[in-house]
Amino acid sequence: MAVTRREYDFYPTPAWCVRRLLEAVDLPGGRWLEPAVGDGAIVRAVDELRDDVHWTTVDVRDEVEADFHYDFVAPLFQGPVAVHAYDVCITNPPFSQALEFVVESRRRARVVAMLLRLCWLASRERNDWLGATMPDVYVLPDRPSFTGNGSDMTEYAWMVWRSRDRATGELRVLRKTPINERRGVQL
Repeated sequence: MAVTRREYDFYPTPAWCVRRLLEAVDLPGGRWLEPAVGDGAIVRAVDELRDDVHWTTVDVRDEVEADFHYDFVAPLFQGPVAVHAYDVCITNPPFSQALEFVVESRRRARVVAMLLRLCWLASRERNDWLGATMPDVYVLPDRPSFTGNGSDMTEYAWMVWRSRDRATGELRVLRKTPINERRGVQL
């Protein structure tokens, strides 16, 4: 059965996925970029836990909610931006444009955190590039549901690049998330 993908690969990130990243990785405060802000799910999840982040948000879609445009810049990295103008770039990019998002985000931020399918690392097309720019990989042991209708049976991980290039990276499995937290149930 063929699955119809949402336009622009728009799948909001569950807050628990962001919480697991923030528990495991010490990300600096300061200027953060969210280049695929969508409905603001990542921004909201970070803001629940941190008060040291000043956001700039971007999206590939025109119908993004104005509430999440803290400082809005042109879509999909258009226009000049200073190298490492941001302390952190964090997003769940459209899978079909993930490499473009990673490359452009690394030019703009000192630390880049992308929520990607784990299989993104196993690609002939990205092999040489990844061999020189390997991220740290933080595997989510629970599969996210991006639609609210169950998971898509794919493993996901946060891939984190620092400002230096390297051939190896750290691999870590994050802690499990209780079912009530994954479903958004308040106890």
